[in-house]
Amino acid sequence: MSSHRPSSQRRRDRGPSTGPQRAGFVSPWENGSSLYRALVLTGSALFLVGIVLAVVGATTSQLTVSWFALGVLGLGVVVHLSAQMVRFRQAARRQGQRPPGR
Repeated sequence: MSSHRPSSQRRRDRGPSTGPQRAGFVSPWENGSSLYRALVLTGSALFLVGIVLAVVGATTSQLTVSWFALGVLGLGVVVHLSAQMVRFRQAARRQGQRPPGR
């Protein structure tokens, strides 16, 4: 069985942002500040480190590592929440810049 499609049925690789956008949709990643991006990536990295530490602590039966993992996971949550607050603040500023009636 061939995996080739006729040229009329081939999908073209359009990339991430060439497709039609919904009206009013603003991508927080593409339009966010460098602070927002840094906070999101830092929070994600802390989640990853916390999960790895939790697994290591559980498999080696080291309670200290498990408690430290909980702290790292909690810090990741706080950093992610602060990223959302930055995003909301930026959206409110952007909303305030629009002309009335829109």
